[in-house]
Amino acid sequence: MKNRLIITISDINGSKQYNVHEFIKHAILWVLLMVVLTATGTYFYVNMLNKKISGLNEKNRIVKQENRKLNIEKIDLQNKIKDEKEKLLSMNEKLQEIEEAIGIGPDINATFFDRVDENVKKIKETKRKNIQKLEELKAQTEKKIEIEKITALQKAFLVNGIPNGKILNYRRVSSKFGYRVHPVTKRKDFHAGLDLSASNGTPIYAPANGVVEYSDKKGAYGNFLLIAHSYGFKTAYGHLSKYAVKSGEYVSKGQVIAYVGNTGRSTGPHLHYEIRYLNKWVNPKIFINWDPKNINQITDKVTKVHWSGIFKQIQKSIDLVK
Repeated sequence: MKNRLIITISDINGSKQYNVHEFIKHAILWVLLMVVLTATGTYFYVNMLNKKISGLNEKNRIVKQENRKLNIEKIDLQNKIKDEKEKLLSMNEKLQEIEEAIGIGPDINATFFDRVDENVKKIKETKRKNIQKLEELKAQTEKKIEIEKITALQKAFLVNGIPNGKILNYRRVSSKFGYRVHPVTKRKDFHAGLDLSASNGTPIYAPANGVVEYSDKKGAYGNFLLIAHSYGFKTAYGHLSKYAVKSGEYVSKGQVIAYVGNTGRSTGPHLHYEIRYLNKWVNPKIFINWDPKNINQITDKVTKVHWSGIFKQIQKSIDLVK
């Protein structure tokens, strides 16, 4: 009987005893042990999974938090870029106003920052001139005295070497020199010359002696002509119908050089006329209306031209002739 397990079950009907073999007893114990171990292992495994899930949830929370920060930084960066663009546009408009007030166009090859530097220099120079007003008045008086001494021969050199006078019979000025809203692009830009409205085929005359640098198509200009004159001056002609001269050819003041057309980016027959001095645009209207008999009429209005140096060079040329 020592190898048997006796199980007694009592109820209202009495008690009953059952003999269980020792082997079965051990089996039951092992089953109970396995159940306990399985339950314990399951508890620890579930607990481990809960910790991992908690860790993943925490990482997910951190990632979401970082994403929110990145999105905020992205929005801030976009706003800063937008603000900088608006500031740059505002600065560009102010710079255009300064250039327009000064009365000259920007350097042909100048960047925005070059233009800023150039205008800062001009503003500083203006302040310096205001401080030294008495000295300037004296210098201007001496300059006028020097100009009044110009001889008829010097005036002849000036008139033939520097662009001046009416270059064609035009009906009206359809677009002025300076900033404007472009009739085709509808955007504000710098208009480097005068648009002179005239009939198709109207002859164009050379405003001074010179040599043809370029005569061919050139982008929005259409048929384009560029003439180099003396003392750093050049004239440019756009939208031509045809040429009367070619590259490398010397031209004389009053000679027919081309004919009005409607080529390139144009809304009708007209001449786009530019005058450049040392690679900077100047207002052609002043030169068209200039009466060479009155030298002060041009020297006082176009201050960016180094007139005294030009007069000295003219005198040197006259001395060589003598």
